[in-house]
Amino acid sequence: MLFKRNNQNGSASIARRLSLQAVALLAITLAVISTGMAVVAEGRSRDRLVQGAGDKAAAVADSVDAFDATARLMTERAYRPFRQKFADVFELDAEANMLKSWGMLLNGDHSEVDTFNKSNGGVATIFMRKGDDFERIATSLKKENGDRAVGTLLARAHPAYALTLAGKTYTGRAVLFGKPYMTHYEPVKDAAGKIVGILFIGFDITDFQASLNRLVEKTTFFESGGTVIIEPRANDAEAIFVSHPTAAGKKVLEVNPQAGPMLAAMRASEDAFVPSSVPLYNASIKSPWAVKRTAKTGGWWIVAEVSDDEAMASHWQTIYLFWALLAGCTALLGAGLFVLIRRNVSAPLRELTTAVTTVAQGDLTKTFHSDRRDEVGVLVREVENMRQRFLDMMRQLRSAADNIGTASSEIATGNQDLSARTEQTASNLQETAASMEQLTSTVRQSADAAR
Repeated sequence: MLFKRNNQNGSASIARRLSLQAVALLAITLAVISTGMAVVAEGRSRDRLVQGAGDKAAAVADSVDAFDATARLMTERAYRPFRQKFADVFELDAEANMLKSWGMLLNGDHSEVDTFNKSNGGVATIFMRKGDDFERIATSLKKENGDRAVGTLLARAHPAYALTLAGKTYTGRAVLFGKPYMTHYEPVKDAAGKIVGILFIGFDITDFQASLNRLVEKTTFFESGGTVIIEPRANDAEAIFVSHPTAAGKKVLEVNPQAGPMLAAMRASEDAFVPSSVPLYNASIKSPWAVKRTAKTGGWWIVAEVSDDEAMASHWQTIYLFWALLAGCTALLGAGLFVLIRRNVSAPLRELTTAVTTVAQGDLTKTFHSDRRDEVGVLVREVENMRQRFLDMMRQLRSAADNIGTASSEIATGNQDLSARTEQTASNLQETAASMEQLTSTVRQSADAAR
């Protein structure tokens, strides 16, 4: 029975061991495959997110371009009748600080600029050149306090300054005294071809800027990501936020001094992806990356800032759920495999163990039969054949033992007869010896008498 218990325990151990080994091998295989798939899926998921953020930024850029194209066209068209109000050649008296058109003094004459304001709703300015500067001598443009901006200079950092000084026109956005305008600047010359002034018109685009800000505010990404618009200007130090939740109009490097490398990376490509960016939209964002799209007309950068942790959260939730399902399926497969092994291997092995144990204990009366066509069935049938051979051998041994018993009885009977004969012979020999001894005594006496 000890053998039987050990064999049964061994069979159960085999079932556990095989199922555990199979599950472990399957788990390792699935872990390697699923990890590889997760890495590949992570990259593709991030690529899709980057593409999606880029598409949203591009949509904002398209809106900016569409408005800019329309506003530029309208501004250029509105400028033509304004330009016709003045002579083709202007006269500058640098010593007297006077600029004339058709011989009429323009200094302080606001009639034409006011007429343009009333008829078109825009602002207009006449600049007079003073050295390398341009001074407003007549304008409908108002300062923050409501006064005309007469006597103020065109800022040298303004993009129109260098162009007009070189004899070229400038059409584009400008922020004048805190208000955004779509502007047009054209230099005017004297009879010698020297630039002596600038004619300017502009249209307030505050409403569009507000609409753009609302669009940018709605262009968010997950919980903490969003969009900003940057005017890159000539260099990174001059780049400013055009649209920002809290820093509109401020220089980017003043808001975040660590943004230099990021700005350089964006300046290097029209459409850029910065995988490890510094926060621009939200200072508390975690693991940010940024996508930049460029507005073609104005050159503004539309920057989409996204938290990688938030963007990939859904991806990893799916991956973790997938891994959990794989683990559950592996566990169920292991349990099913254990049951199958117990049923198809362990149970037949226990039956085989019972058969072998029965034969080993000398009980050859029980027959063994199996309809299985596998190795276990073959073993059961071989055990039955072995039992049959043992029975045949036992019959032969029993017959031989019977024969040996009969021969032993005959030998015993012969031995008894031989013993009786031996005893008779011994008795006869004793009698012969006695007779010889008597004869010897008689001969001895006869000899003595003869003497």
